[in-house]
Amino acid sequence: MMEFLIDVRSDDADTAHVRFGIELSRRFHARLTGLQVIAIDATVIALPEPLLVLEDEESFAHERHAWWSQMCRARGVDAQWEVRRGVYRRVLMRRASLSDVLIGRLHPIGSGIPFGTGLLARVLMSRVTPMILVPDTSGPSGLRRLTLTWNGSAVSARAIRAALPFIGRARSVTVLAGERDSRGRRDDGDRLIRDLLSRHGIAYRWKELDDGPNPAEAIMDIADGTRSDGIVMGAWGRSRLRELALGGTTRHLLAHSRCPLFLSA
Repeated sequence: MMEFLIDVRSDDADTAHVRFGIELSRRFHARLTGLQVIAIDATVIALPEPLLVLEDEESFAHERHAWWSQMCRARGVDAQWEVRRGVYRRVLMRRASLSDVLIGRLHPIGSGIPFGTGLLARVLMSRVTPMILVPDTSGPSGLRRLTLTWNGSAVSARAIRAALPFIGRARSVTVLAGERDSRGRRDDGDRLIRDLLSRHGIAYRWKELDDGPNPAEAIMDIADGTRSDGIVMGAWGRSRLRELALGGTTRHLLAHSRCPLFLSA
């Protein structure tokens, strides 16, 4: 049985990533854990009565168990609710390491929350588990139509390998290949990834990504054109520091993606 973990914040209720996680768990008969972390950070410590604040937050979080159980039971999902206190990133990393995938919320454009330097980004960089980030506009699709991004890199290969359980159940798979070298080659990586998909009995369409100034927009346009409800990609395929500082395909998709992102670092 697969194990899915959803990062549920105190202000999350009937949000897209919660609905998405429940539907995905139902489709894959996975055990689903909703986790609310009571964060111990500098903001809380600076308050006059930090322990009382933490105790109040923790008490409220435990009361949400009934809400969570009712939602999951209505969809026939085997689920549990956990509340843990500690440093947010450390708690999430420790708990995610026991899960097959971590599902989080991709905050809307203009929210003022930069994913590239946020908590979920740092958890993803730790490579404890793959992550699915769901924008608020997404529906509970279940990853039935997927676009796989491929550039011949190790991180791209890891993402596709980690996503195989989902790729194998998808109704439609498009492999979007880009970033060739100066001679227009990706060595023998194309053959290896084709062989991997074929060995798992996965039918797919192969499409070359045309060179252009904004590959992230091209990826999204193709995903829209194939009605994909998920993009599989390796996060920060080049220098992570460079992408965070100067931007790049990963950062652009994190800021603007219109469908869920399956990410592996």
